[in-house]
Amino acid sequence: MGDQNTRYDGCMVFLPDVSLLRPGDIILTSTLESQDERALEISRRVREAAGSRFSHVLICTSPPTFAEAGNEGVSSLSLANCFVHAIENLRVLRHPDESVARRAASHAQKGVGREYSLRQARQSVLPLGTGKASAGDDGTFCSAYVAEAFALAGAAEFTVVPIERTTPATIENIGRLIDITDVIFEPALAPRNVEAMTALDGDYAPTPSSPQTETFQRYAKAALPQAERLVSMFPEAGLERQTTYFSMLLLILDADASAPRIDEGRRSDFLRAITELDNAIAAQQADGAIEELYTDIVASDSRQMERNLLESCSATPDIDIQALRSQYEARERSLAERYRALMSMKVGRMRRSIDFHCKMQEESIAFASRMQQALREILTRLGDAGSHLG
Repeated sequence: MGDQNTRYDGCMVFLPDVSLLRPGDIILTSTLESQDERALEISRRVREAAGSRFSHVLICTSPPTFAEAGNEGVSSLSLANCFVHAIENLRVLRHPDESVARRAASHAQKGVGREYSLRQARQSVLPLGTGKASAGDDGTFCSAYVAEAFALAGAAEFTVVPIERTTPATIENIGRLIDITDVIFEPALAPRNVEAMTALDGDYAPTPSSPQTETFQRYAKAALPQAERLVSMFPEAGLERQTTYFSMLLLILDADASAPRIDEGRRSDFLRAITELDNAIAAQQADGAIEELYTDIVASDSRQMERNLLESCSATPDIDIQALRSQYEARERSLAERYRALMSMKVGRMRRSIDFHCKMQEESIAFASRMQQALREILTRLGDAGSHLG
């Protein structure tokens, strides 16, 4: 968002109450406040081609985290570090069936790291029968990514229009979705660190997690031959083709669980194929990129927490207590979900890649728990009545 400036002095913006978010919640946005002329023009063209007020779609995977398919691929974004200039620049929609929404969030999480397909995005707004198909294009684009997650979750309303033809307008016009925009976003004075925040209707702020998408794409590409061989050579296992890092880890778990269904004469080859996939992913994990990413995130979050702790000790602390409590509550629920996900994967820890993933998740959860303790300390110091939660 750039260096400190006076644009936001005394300015009202809209901030999310992330404690009210649920997995599967959808955000529709448009780029209308960017300093990047090219981004403004691209958003305008998408809106015109799709016949919509919106040009982009995100889905909540685990509050306050959202996933989105952007130019670099499918990546994650924390809504706790976001704002919007004007409420009409976005909509927040919720599926009425919470179980469907949760399944959609789970499917979306598996897609983090998937490549972006500009060809598919363009073709979605072209007249039927135009454009060229491209073999081997495993990418996606924002609205198709969200629609596919819900379709896989059993939401029939997301299949009325073919996934590859789904635009922001398609999702905006699904009548069954509940508009909760005014519930989630409320007007507030721009925070003191607003220039370091992401504007959902404007410029995104860089974060330490930004390299994550590229890392996961690289891992998945390297292991794709082994993953495809496992699926194609043993159809009796009932495994589905997977193309992302997370989904390949789950493929290993599913394959191990399927071993009893494989004829004894082929079982040793089947287990060898699983091991080859496991080794291919583990070889990528050994490059240290994930550990480096985690170290950067810890350093960044620790610096921010230290600033908040110091500010909370001042005579007149400049801290939004409601926003801090909202973050605490959302992250507390997210921690519980992450722990459940970790427990479900521990059965596969005999596999090198699964064991590495579990170790990193254990470290991440432990750090997040320490951050929650610090948040509790701040909320208690500021006299917040809800600080006993958790």
